Amino acid sequence: MSVTLPRLLRTSSFRLTVLYAGLFGVSVLILFAVIYWATGLYMTGSLDAAVDSDITELYDAFHSGGTAAVAARIGERVRQMPRGPIYYLLQDRGGRVLAGNLPAFHGGPGRFDLTAPERGPQGGERTIAIRARGVVLPGGTYLMVGADAFPRHEMHELILKAFGWGSVITLVLAFGGGALMSGGVLRRIETISRATHDIMDGDFSRRLPVRGTDDEFDHLVSGLNAMLDRMERSMESVRQVSNDIAHDLRTPLTRLRQRLERAHDRAHSVGAWQGAAARCIAELDAILETFGALLRIAQIDSGVARRRFARLDLSDLLHTLVEVYQPMADEKGQSFTVAIAAGLAVSGDRELLAQMLANVVENAMKHSPPGASVGLFAAASAGAVEVVVADDGPGIPAAEREHVFRRFYRLENSRSTPGSGLGLSLVAAIAALHQVRIDLADNGPGLRISLRFSPLRMDERSGAGRQASDSQPGSTPLRPPVLRAMG
Repeated sequence: MSVTLPRLLRTSSFRLTVLYAGLFGVSVLILFAVIYWATGLYMTGSLDAAVDSDITELYDAFHSGGTAAVAARIGERVRQMPRGPIYYLLQDRGGRVLAGNLPAFHGGPGRFDLTAPERGPQGGERTIAIRARGVVLPGGTYLMVGADAFPRHEMHELILKAFGWGSVITLVLAFGGGALMSGGVLRRIETISRATHDIMDGDFSRRLPVRGTDDEFDHLVSGLNAMLDRMERSMESVRQVSNDIAHDLRTPLTRLRQRLERAHDRAHSVGAWQGAAARCIAELDAILETFGALLRIAQIDSGVARRRFARLDLSDLLHTLVEVYQPMADEKGQSFTVAIAAGLAVSGDRELLAQMLANVVENAMKHSPPGASVGLFAAASAGAVEVVVADDGPGIPAAEREHVFRRFYRLENSRSTPGSGLGLSLVAAIAALHQVRIDLADNGPGLRISLRFSPLRMDERSGAGRQASDSQPGSTPLRPPVLRAMG
């Protein structure tokens, strides 16, 4: 798609440029009017001052020698400057010209502008503009003195030309700059538009280009790219879930159908039917549990639970978890070691965090053999809170650790042991919602799972006491005692 002139003129940036150019033009006109008026006022004042000076001198001559002295003084000046720039008129009460280089004038006293003919040096006549002042001398004689107003006219013409050319050049530059700016913006929008069309056509890996100028377009594009990344991950997750559901639920559904078919063909008593129904109900419960876990993960991924976030006492939550799982450890003959610092505080949804921590502890106990050691440790580390669950069971091979949080993923390919493979997927979803970093490490033997919570913000800390880091100084990663005992 090319940038054509009609499309360029319809862009909002070009319309904005036109608006600013119009506002600038109005501002220039106002400035021109002010300068034009102020300059005219100044030039008129200068002409009036020159005229007043001559009239004062002629008044003095009148007081010393009467009308004849005034006429003589005017005659002398006209001989010296026959064509101005100062013009004189002295006429009697009847209108007869007594002296001067202006024709008779039937005006009155005061200041005024007038035009008068003047014979040029080549014999022709021209019209001149004069700024004059007339006074009536004692006895009725009329005296008028004027100054050539051509400098004022010349100044006005100069101002008109300067502002005229300046306005034309400014408007041309404004419209040209607006067109260039609009063209650049339009080309960038066209680039973004082409990228979005490619994405809509199915190229979900395509991203909008970022120039690296850190302007508003880069901020917008970065946000859109982040949204596209999340959408791509969500779609990939949906595809993965669909494939996993088709693969992982086929076996229990097939097994359920076979049991029903066997019961239909072989069960000939109420007891046999009841036994078959009980086994089918158990199979359906496992399937419903799987769908429930998937729904739970989807709800967590939507981020709705973030609205329920609040500051909570993680130490108290962990102690409650210990009370719940201590009987399970006793039943399997496992050693359950606990070291939880007091006053640990985090922000989040209590129910979801309890689910996440319970899944991790239960996973450690379930996959560790009888007599194994399981540890739960929590303390402050570098301003954040770290929770570690460690065991000396079979562990997870290093090559498999990056896959265990995928939905339906199970280390045992035969899937003979109970479970849906969604426990750690639920842990990962809750951790992502709460911005908790999960690290899997070798416990030598066994597995060490570290959950590192982000530090509380200032508004989350206020009114709720100090972080446990005040009583647990240090910035080294948490190393629980059971791990030291195991080497």
